[in-house]
Formats: sequence, C-alpha cells, structure tokens
Amino acid sequence: MDAENATSASPTMILDSLTSGVLAVDLESRVMFVNAALAQRLGMDQEACEGQSATQLFSSVISGLPAQHTPLYRAHSMRDSLRTQSREVQCTDGSRIVHLREDSGPLRDASGQLVGRLFAYHDLSWEKTIDQMKSDFISIASHELRTPMTSIKGAIDLILGGCTGTASAETVELLEVARSASERMIRLINDLLDLSKIEAGQIGLKPAPLSLAEVAERSLRSLKLLAAGDQITLTLKSPPNLPWIDADSDRIEQVVTNLVSNAIKFSPAKGDVAVELSADDAWVCCSVSDQGCGIKEEDLDRIFGKFQQASSPLRGAGTGLGLAITRALVMEHGGKIWAESRLGQGSRFVFWLPLPARPAP
Repeated sequence: MDAENATSASPTMILDSLTSGVLAVDLESRVMFVNAALAQRLGMDQEACEGQSATQLFSSVISGLPAQHTPLYRAHSMRDSLRTQSREVQCTDGSRIVHLREDSGPLRDASGQLVGRLFAYHDLSWEKTIDQMKSDFISIASHELRTPMTSIKGAIDLILGGCTGTASAETVELLEVARSASERMIRLINDLLDLSKIEAGQIGLKPAPLSLAEVAERSLRSLKLLAAGDQITLTLKSPPNLPWIDADSDRIEQVVTNLVSNAIKFSPAKGDVAVELSADDAWVCCSVSDQGCGIKEEDLDRIFGKFQQASSPLRGAGTGLGLAITRALVMEHGGKIWAESRLGQGSRFVFWLPLPARPAP
C-alpha cells in the first residue's frame, strides 16, 4: 500500500473493519461511537445509536441478566475511570446468550482531559464451547475417581484403626503416607467437582441469616492444628455489633478457610495470620492478612484464575483451584474479592458480602 492510500483510511474505517465490537460513551453514558461489528452483533442501526443513552439503548440486550454479567457502563459508566478493566459479560442477540470479554479504559482527548470511556468486546462463543467440553470431561472423570478414592481411604483408616490386627511400625508409616496421598487426591477431586458445578451454574446456594464472625471462628478452629505445625498465630478481630448477612454458611466457611489456609502456607514459622471483620451501611467485609513473602503486582489478578499459583518458596503444593473457587463463591453471593500485596511485606485478601435489605435477627 502506498502512502496516499494508507493515509486515506480513516479511524472510523479501521474500527469498522474490526471483528471485535467497539463502543465509546461520554461522561453522561451517551454513545459517542459504536462500530459496525458491535451494532451487527446486537442487531442495531449503527448511525441511530450515536447520541443515545447507552443504558437505555442496551437495556433490551442485557435485561434479565445477573448484575455481575452486565456491561460496566450500565450501572456506573465512569467507575474506576482512571484505570483499565477486563472481565466477562453477557448479552443476547435475540435468540441466544452471547458471552463477550469486555476490555475498557478511560477515553481522553488530545489534551489529556477525560471525556468518556472506551469498551472493546471480543466474542467468547468458541472459547466457551471448548471450555464447556473440558468442564464436562473433568466433571465425569472426577465423579468416577471419587468413589474408588473414598473406598481406598476408608480401607486404610480401618487398617490403621487395628481391624486387621496390630501393624508393625514400618507398615503404619507406609499406611500414613498412603492416607495422606489419598486425602490430597480427594481434596483435588472435590475442588474439581466444585469448579464444574460453579461453571455450570449448579452450585445450589442455600442462603440463610448467619453471623460472619461465627463462621470465621469455626474456620479458625478447624485450622489450628495446621497453624500449630509452624507455630503460626491465628487471630480474629470483629466488632461486637457486626450485622448478619444472608448467605450459605458452608460455602462462606469454605471461602474463609481457603483464604486462611493459603495465608498459613505463605507465612513463615512463628508468623501471624490475622482475620479482621468490619461493616458499613451496605456491606460486611472480611480481610485475611499474612506476613509472608508477598505476591508480585502483576500476579494479583492472575492468581484468581483456574490452575494459577503465585511462585513462593514457602508455598506448599496445591492445585491452583482454591482461589478460583473462592472468587466464584463470593461472586455467587453478589460480593467482590481482591488481593493486596507487596513483595517481602505479606499479603492481604479482602472480600465483601452485601447486607440483606432487612436486618437479620
């Protein structure tokens, strides 16, 4: 292409040539630009979109979808306007649910003044199909593995319990190794099954009024022996009037247990792991802090992905599923979770859960 033809391609022509959708909104959530790919995907007239309210314009294609899957601009067009964000959203083209990856960032003019927000949408339909196939395989394989592994562990427990007579010290040592390995395998299988249920939308939460302080206390009690191995101190700080929430007690305890057990793994010997609870008018907050080696800034979002782990010399062997399950469970409850850390200064994991419309008893 010569220079004359190259300069004749306008920015609009370039954006309309993309297969990914592009949307720009101003500070009042009015559509400044929508490219041909996104307009076609949503069955809308490209020129008629400009100048209209993005919330009203797109309400027909996002109605009935969970709040955490709707585009960012629908609720808060300028939320976190100073940084980029990426997440998965859903919409409908009239006949089916379409899964899109939404990348967004602040939109500025030539002088650097904030004028709106720019969104880019990539169709994840093919990725979702492949991901569903993998999830189905993992679910089937996990179900088939759990029954024999449970039987193996049960048999080992019976032998160690003396049902076949007194075993020699060498035999007991080998059986303890086998039991530990079988327990680890069962935990992995249960994590895979949990992940499959979450991805299939079959987690089946059973919300009821509960005290997050009581849940945290149970979790810390269950982890005392794990912490005692390295003389790690577990502490819980909670205000006396912490409001109750509506949530699934078992699943929230699973969230707290995952975060605290990770903090124990990261902590050096004789370190401290602190759980702190608080609340405001709309949310109850739980933070779990450790004194470990910390996590790189670029890993803070990645560690919540499936089969992802942060590199650490103190970290024990894991599946890389715990934080992915934890994040999914928090989001299923309508909450949010994130991590804060600096290398050499420990880490802090925080999650928020919404308060019910009416105070629990």
